[in-house]
Amino acid sequence: MGRRENCVAPCGKALGSLVAWLRTMRRHAGVSYEELAKRTAVRRLPDGTVARCSADTLARAAAGQRVPKLRTVLAYAVACGTDADPREGERLWKRARYEETLPLREREGHAKHVTYIQDFADLRIALIDLYRKDGSRPYEAIERDSGGVLAHATVSRVINGSTGRPTREFVMAFAETCGVRGKALVDWGQAWDRAEGRRIGPRPKARKPAVTPHAWSRGSKRLLGSYSFHTTVSAVSDVDTFVYLDRVRLPDGEDVWVANNLSTKVADLYAAKLHRAEQRQATLSQRQLDAARSLDRARRRPE
Repeated sequence: MGRRENCVAPCGKALGSLVAWLRTMRRHAGVSYEELAKRTAVRRLPDGTVARCSADTLARAAAGQRVPKLRTVLAYAVACGTDADPREGERLWKRARYEETLPLREREGHAKHVTYIQDFADLRIALIDLYRKDGSRPYEAIERDSGGVLAHATVSRVINGSTGRPTREFVMAFAETCGVRGKALVDWGQAWDRAEGRRIGPRPKARKPAVTPHAWSRGSKRLLGSYSFHTTVSAVSDVDTFVYLDRVRLPDGEDVWVANNLSTKVADLYAAKLHRAEQRQATLSQRQLDAARSLDRARRRPE
């Protein structure tokens, strides 16, 4: 076992728990720090790599003066044998790292629970708190653990507040990478939904377009519901036009109606494609589908 270890330095409760666990694992393994260092050179970490820690590095990890690196904790646990679970070491390490951020959290204000988040300001603070609870790992490590879904540069901008509001996909992937699972992960998605709903405000009720067929053209006209109608451009022309309205939502949340038109020759083509699309032989945009279906209704409606 070598010489007797020094007393644990004065430290926080979470760091004290980590140090006590490390020392207990080494005592159960019955090895010196020199032997422990030799084992770290041959035993692989959970990610398949080898840490190769020196005896002094391992001794400092269990001294309680500061929170060691995660790789050092994992190497220490793996070198101690089967009694030391690296996952428990990582859990204690995250608690110790989170304890280090207490002065920052007291200055900035504590984050709200995810179920009480109302806007993107609350959401960003909660994301930072989640990042700290996960040990404030390097952004590159988060990118690696997310399988490349979260770019380290994007994570940096969100955590540092140098970018706009995060997307829902980012929030969900970030929470999952930080260890959130099950119902708690659903709560993060709902938190983003509430923040987005507050940003855009209540959605106004959709209104029928204040347009009549006479406002568009002369000749024979047939109204097809509230959104579209089939009409003739001019009484002396044999060119038919299919006119319909698209509902568009402006950035401020207001719904407006925009007029679009296309010739019945093109609409016939859309209708033909619609037949094939239903048989999974063609793909149409939503606008093309609307036009084709409205034309079908016009043909089936009795005069």
